[in-house]
Amino acid sequence: MSLSLLAKEPDFGKFDGVAVILDVNSSERTVFGTRADERLHPCSTFKILNSMIALDTHVVKDENETIKWDGVVRSYQVWNKDHTMRSAIAVSTVWFYQELARRIGVKRMQASVLKAKYGNENTSKNLTDFWLGEGSLKISPNEQVDFLLRLVRGDLPFSKRAMETTKDILTLEKHNNYRLAGKTGSCSATGWFVGFIEANTSKVFAFNIKGDGASGVKAKRIALDYFK
Repeated sequence: MSLSLLAKEPDFGKFDGVAVILDVNSSERTVFGTRADERLHPCSTFKILNSMIALDTHVVKDENETIKWDGVVRSYQVWNKDHTMRSAIAVSTVWFYQELARRIGVKRMQASVLKAKYGNENTSKNLTDFWLGEGSLKISPNEQVDFLLRLVRGDLPFSKRAMETTKDILTLEKHNNYRLAGKTGSCSATGWFVGFIEANTSKVFAFNIKGDGASGVKAKRIALDYFK
């Protein structure tokens, strides 16, 4: 995958799309679409922050500690088994991250989200779903990119171990001096794909689509087609 940004816009197809791409070295920000400052539910992209909070509050030993499946059969077969943070983030296992949130607790979660200056910083709705479609937490594409830039630069208020581990479990592709890392999110007819590319020209990005059938998987496909 080359890193040359095409002059044309991403192909959002039928969706109302927005993309923000920030060059880590030059801080040049490229914006497509008109919704870069619109705050939306982060959906499962919140798992990025949730992972760092969980590691630094020691509610799990590390990214490879297993949490037992609760036995509730859910619509995605891959969720219906024991998971580690590494396996859960790869398939976006909601129950696993809800369990992490329970272990973190209301006070520590709120304090950590405030400390990270994440979106509107509002965790007031139910501890186990404030980041999902009916929740209180919202974040814009521009804010997603600013948050990820701080992660890539190691500037978030978390331990180096927590940040590096989270970057590692987000990694989708890695070879030589190249790494692509990212996380999808889907809820409320919204799809996210956010992440970073480390290479000669490093970038952080947030792609968001809205409309009937929008999902993180589709946002990811649009982003990867754009970066090809």
